[in-house]
Amino acid sequence: MRIGILEAGRPAPPLMEKHGDYRAMFRDLLARPMRQATFIDYAAIDGHLPRSLDEADGWLVTGSAFSVYDTDPWIGALKKCVREAIDRGQPVFGICFGHQLIAEIMGGKVEKAQAGWGIGVHRYEIGEVADWMTDAKLGAQFATLVSHQDQVTVPPPGAKLLAASAFCPYAMLEILPNVASLQSHPEMPSAYCHDLYDSRRDRIGDAKVDDALASLEEPIHAERVADWIAGFFQKNLPTTPSP
Repeated sequence: MRIGILEAGRPAPPLMEKHGDYRAMFRDLLARPMRQATFIDYAAIDGHLPRSLDEADGWLVTGSAFSVYDTDPWIGALKKCVREAIDRGQPVFGICFGHQLIAEIMGGKVEKAQAGWGIGVHRYEIGEVADWMTDAKLGAQFATLVSHQDQVTVPPPGAKLLAASAFCPYAMLEILPNVASLQSHPEMPSAYCHDLYDSRRDRIGDAKVDDALASLEEPIHAERVADWIAGFFQKNLPTTPSP
């Protein structure tokens, strides 16, 4: 199983030097539940995309400080690549920016959240339960770390709402059997988020940052979400290693 990681953003240099990049965070997150997978990195933010979609069996789109409605050429190229992968029937999973990008290209809408920044530990209620969401139950909750201003405000036609909160009504979607996405960041360690939030005080405000830092003491369910992501790919792809 070959999973292409489409890197849509990077931490600021001081954070990346201390904590690594998003590709490494995803490899760490998925190492346990996806032992048979081979991960292939593509720096989409630098315009580096696969020459052929045959290079990977499935795709993971990372978060980014950019917005999906920005006009940077690499964002348009990434949208085209992801849409082609979806149309081919390949499994595609998006996180944060990736969640928003997939929603937009499939007919949804992305805007700034009316409540402003979302940071810290957020709790979501499970709505519909996809068959790859191991042990998930309707109405149960899970908690993950977030960092976003933009969010999906109108989901794509026919999308299943898998999880929601008052702050983020369309937090997790299954758009097609081979297309799913999540607004939050299961891949980000709490230590990284601590430094990330602290570095953005001038943009977010001290009160909100202090509340978010205090929330980092709360339990999160990153491993559970990692199992769901693994289940999504395992459902759509053979579990044996690709040649």
